[in-house]
Amino acid sequence: MNQETKSRLKSIPITTCSDCRSRISYTNPMSVCESCKKKYCFDHISSAQINDGMAQKEEGRSICDSCIKEHGYRTL
Repeated sequence: MNQETKSRLKSIPITTCSDCRSRISYTNPMSVCESCKKKYCFDHISSAQINDGMAQKEEGRSICDSCIKEHGYRTL
């Protein structure tokens, strides 16, 4: 690899969980909260959440714990 490619790769930020600050890896994947658009590890995000404002056939969303309380989501 040449020096230009190395410096470009170093400039890319490493993704971390917005709650616990753990880094992304193949054993610790990240998911995006569909309300606040922040990235969380799977320990801090809940999937298959629905809201009263959603359509009947819309699939469940991945939502962080703070957005569940704020927007009134519940488990499917």
